[in-house]
Amino acid sequence: MNTVAANFESFELDHSLFDIRIDGVPVWERLRLPVFKQIKQQNGRGVAHGDNTTAWRQYSKGAGLFLRNLVRNNPYFAGEHDILYLGTRRRKQREDGYWWDLYCDPVHEACDYDYVHFEEPYFLTHRRPARTKNLRYLDLITVGRELQQLLGFNEPTIPAPERQQLETAHDEIRERFDASINLLSMAHAELYDRRTTLPFYRRLIDQVDPELVVIIASYGRETFIEVCQQQDVPVVELQHGVIYPNHFGYAYPSPRTKETFPDYLLTFGEFWTDAAEFPIPKERVIPVGYPYLEQAAHTYDDVETTDRLLFISQGTIGKQLSKFAVAVNQHPEISSEVVYKLHPGEYDRWRSEYPWLVDTDIEVIDTSEPALYRLFAEASGQIGVYSTALYEGLQFGLETYLYDCEEGETLQRLLDDGVATLVSSVDQLVSALDNDSKEFDREQYFATDATSRICETLGEIRTDSLE
Repeated sequence: MNTVAANFESFELDHSLFDIRIDGVPVWERLRLPVFKQIKQQNGRGVAHGDNTTAWRQYSKGAGLFLRNLVRNNPYFAGEHDILYLGTRRRKQREDGYWWDLYCDPVHEACDYDYVHFEEPYFLTHRRPARTKNLRYLDLITVGRELQQLLGFNEPTIPAPERQQLETAHDEIRERFDASINLLSMAHAELYDRRTTLPFYRRLIDQVDPELVVIIASYGRETFIEVCQQQDVPVVELQHGVIYPNHFGYAYPSPRTKETFPDYLLTFGEFWTDAAEFPIPKERVIPVGYPYLEQAAHTYDDVETTDRLLFISQGTIGKQLSKFAVAVNQHPEISSEVVYKLHPGEYDRWRSEYPWLVDTDIEVIDTSEPALYRLFAEASGQIGVYSTALYEGLQFGLETYLYDCEEGETLQRLLDDGVATLVSSVDQLVSALDNDSKEFDREQYFATDATSRICETLGEIRTDSLE
């Protein structure tokens, strides 16, 4: 674990932050991940995504969403269903022209069950046409929350003792981490969100009356999970990204715990079942696979592999990694073609933020085509820092190199298992490229027959919940 993460874990215990309850809410479990992210950002970490929408446009779009949702995809017209899905906000357009929820749609199409799928807006929009059937939008809740807060309805207050505790923690953050984070403001915002959405979620669960709820990404959805718990509806989370020991959305080493955590976590494979100290029993962390990856990878079985090094970028480490890519491309002992795949959040800003890439002969991929999996299939090796995509590249048998910068420790287990090689210079990469290839068990990371496993597991959990 890096020193910042270890220091953060010490800090939250030193100040008894898990003991703070306001309106009966253990507020720190909702704040710790965004607080840690802000600390990292203020200590030089880059920006992952951006949104240039101005305030007035946001209000205008929000009003439009609200009005349309009254008549289109209204969540409160859903009726009763056995399983309620709360999917990802971000969809991906596939070759069939439809926008897919990559984590849920392959499961919907494989499992024989009665479900309804809910979606929150992503930057005040929804991608259409959506592949998902039985789709409802939660714009009424999202915009309704904003409207209540804009008008000042039902605003919470933070009692003096808890206020003092948060102010003391704020001062300690400044001292320990050289970061200025307004914990009082964040706690107020979180409690306000809870107050203004809790009644909507209660009505939604009452309306659908599900036997089971399935979600993507539990952190940031604590109020929804709280309502499910109050209604005795089990919650299942499908893994959607990298989990590691200091991912504070999942890692709650004793004596920490999280009350609003899913009852079950279905992971990509055995590798992930002990990736962090989860706040649920180990038997409820179940490896099932990643259906979309398994299906999509097979479509490129006939693609020819070439001598390509594929860099996997992210906004948070893009400056460091892109400079390294330029150095690799210029090294006389590396003959491989260098391809730099940008994260979608970098598409519109890479030319200004990474100008050293502009005049090189590096192939910079700043669109959704060619597809990432095609790039994997064509490449002989991949280089990155901590992206989920690096694990997906293992499904294609790629030689994997981790660039040693600030966040590299999040994939430490790949290094410990001998699956990846850590490089901090071009010379180290040259040496690593000359070594023999590594052998590893792909199924450890992504279990096979994923859709069948998920359908079977959801069926078992439903049966158990009804007994």
